[in-house]
Amino acid sequence: MYGALVRLVMKPGKRSEFLEFSRWNTQVARDSEPGTLRLDLWEVEAEPDVVYVYEVYEDEAAFESHINNGPVQKFGEIMNDLVEGWTMVIPFGHSTMSNLDE
Repeated sequence: MYGALVRLVMKPGKRSEFLEFSRWNTQVARDSEPGTLRLDLWEVEAEPDVVYVYEVYEDEAAFESHINNGPVQKFGEIMNDLVEGWTMVIPFGHSTMSNLDE
């Protein structure tokens, strides 16, 4: 598996808009990207303007497919309007172990 964990800090007042956009992104991934295994968004009460995005793909080819979908392309256009900053908590890489392993 191939994935990452990203911490995104939203611009003031933009969290809801980001989450609404992300609903579309996760729906597209669910409906048309069989290689996208996880696309989860997490919120932490102590960080009200932060969203963590956990994404896991079958392999790097599935990741490439995901980043070429409509929502990700659109996010590239609107990211600067929504996101103040971001950090790769866990950079993209290959899984060492998982309960999903066969």
